[in-house]
Amino acid sequence: MKSRLILSLLLLAFLLPASSVFSQEGEDADANALSKLAERYVNAYNQKKITDMLSLFTEEAEMIDEIDGLSASGIDQIREIFEKSFSRYPDRKISLETISVREIAKNLVIEEGVATFSGEVPNEEGESVSYSAILMNVGESGWKIASSRELRVEADDVAPLVELYPLLGHWMIQGEQMQMDYEVKRGPSDRSLLGHAVVTTPSDGATETDVRILYDAANKQLRMWTFDDLGGFSEGLWQKSNDGSWLITSTGVTAAGEQMTQTQELRFEDNENTILWNSTHRFLDGVPQPDLNLRMMRRPPAPAFPLDHPVAEKKSESAE
Repeated sequence: MKSRLILSLLLLAFLLPASSVFSQEGEDADANALSKLAERYVNAYNQKKITDMLSLFTEEAEMIDEIDGLSASGIDQIREIFEKSFSRYPDRKISLETISVREIAKNLVIEEGVATFSGEVPNEEGESVSYSAILMNVGESGWKIASSRELRVEADDVAPLVELYPLLGHWMIQGEQMQMDYEVKRGPSDRSLLGHAVVTTPSDGATETDVRILYDAANKQLRMWTFDDLGGFSEGLWQKSNDGSWLITSTGVTAAGEQMTQTQELRFEDNENTILWNSTHRFLDGVPQPDLNLRMMRRPPAPAFPLDHPVAEKKSESAE
């Protein structure tokens, strides 16, 4: 019941983190191995270690760079690309923000995210590109890159995400026997919004849920994901209506394995300090559920000092 309540209350959703795409058995090991693969890639790239870079690819790996119009097939051609790049841009650094990891077959996953470059690179300072990689578990050698592709993230592609900036900040919903505290902030690359919610009920205590929203440049849509600490998750698509409200169609799975679907409408009011949230067409394992109509209020920032604090009293005297 607790996970079901979380999915009903949260507003946002999209792709799943690495730990949620694997079966329970071996889940932690696979998630950790994929995380280590990304770390090794960043370290090898930034230290310009060709041998370490090549050890991360399969022998038949393919690499496509749609930005520079480059492509490579096999380790030898991939080596040539990295050698030329490292020679031309010795100070170029890279950082990765993984957006999603999806299992498409046994021992085969697709990882998508954003790579940000920095350093003394002409016209590329702070440049961000989206990437998609097919990763393969090759047994004793662990996870390796079988295919990778880079696609530039244009500035115009981020504009739709800016429309959701009114969500930034702290919010609160109070209902009968329930309270939700919710915070939204920008992701480290400004290519996503990150949310964290805590839902508290007298019977179940507190449950935490993480949220991610980003712009899908390929499909020209805003997407979002949620995943709670019990194992429930959801995915949704955002669409802006002509009247300025947002419509969200989402699907999800509770920690108990129940399938959920719902249509949500968000409308900002009171100078964007209030959100009216209506959830309709709600189904749980095909069984209709009652509509939800809630009001989410922006939580004001905490005062810098208590009113009886000496600093606060001094400020009050100065104002007089």
